[in-house]
Amino acid sequence: MTMSAADNRAVVLSLAQVLRERFAFHDRGIAAARTIEAMERRGAFREARTAAGLLALIDTQIAPVVDDRHFRVRYVGPEVTAGFSEAPPTTEDVAAFQEEVRLRGGEIPEVRWLAGNVGYLRVRMFLDSPPSAEKLAAGLNMLSDVSALIIDVRGAPGGDPAGVANAIGHLVSERTPTVRTQNPHDATASRTYYAEPRTPNFADRPVFVLIDKRTGSGAEEFAYDLQALRRATLIGQTTYGAATPGGFRPLAKGFAAFIPMEQVANTLTGANWEGVGVSPDVEVPSEQALTRAHRLALEAVLKDAQGVRREIAEEGLASLDASSGDQP
Repeated sequence: MTMSAADNRAVVLSLAQVLRERFAFHDRGIAAARTIEAMERRGAFREARTAAGLLALIDTQIAPVVDDRHFRVRYVGPEVTAGFSEAPPTTEDVAAFQEEVRLRGGEIPEVRWLAGNVGYLRVRMFLDSPPSAEKLAAGLNMLSDVSALIIDVRGAPGGDPAGVANAIGHLVSERTPTVRTQNPHDATASRTYYAEPRTPNFADRPVFVLIDKRTGSGAEEFAYDLQALRRATLIGQTTYGAATPGGFRPLAKGFAAFIPMEQVANTLTGANWEGVGVSPDVEVPSEQALTRAHRLALEAVLKDAQGVRREIAEEGLASLDASSGDQP
């Protein structure tokens, strides 16, 4: 995609305007817009000859000014940006989205038992969609008799607060607030999310969550909320650090920007994980997180397990010792 100096100017100025109008932090949005406009006047983007070249300059020159991990700009084509709308999705749009989620297995790609009767569930996306909730419940139903549960969100790119609350509902015994979102440009859009107890329910069993540096956005919220509630032990690496919810907005010349548009805060801490990530309780390399969590889960079970449940947990721990040479 060939770009002229005039094209570059149009894209950059439209980006500055969107930040001024929609950025989640009003004063920061205005300040960023002014800085970007000053950069444009100095000719910082004039020499880009292609869309890829302009995007590279935006990444290196503008992204640090915006300073939010969710912010990004893409070239999608004028035919796509022409179809952007802030109206609620149509019935057909919702049906198409739900069908895609269903065909992607509800973004629950893996469910299995580990030695010692420990359940393992991998979640790729936390979505507020019936197919996602149904597949999550189905996977957890398969694990309903486990003594401990490991939930793997390593590499998970995110989701939405309602989807996160739905998942946490399987891990708590009472209605529990998770996060509050606020839109500085639309007070009616502010909302507190609650995890409602769901079945199957694992509130009486130890939970371990695997995280790494590629765990982002809504998946980070899942880990952060559970850590704040002291409901799970986080194993792995500090996460990516993208907290501010938002969405894509059209720019000039077929470009689009993901603009962070809502402030988010955990209801217990009053803070979030933007820019710093979620720190694990037990730090290990990503590739070792599952083995460490498995061992910790079995040790937690053995603190009070009796009868056959204890025997099976001991067998699981012995199998881990045999395969690792009894290394922690």
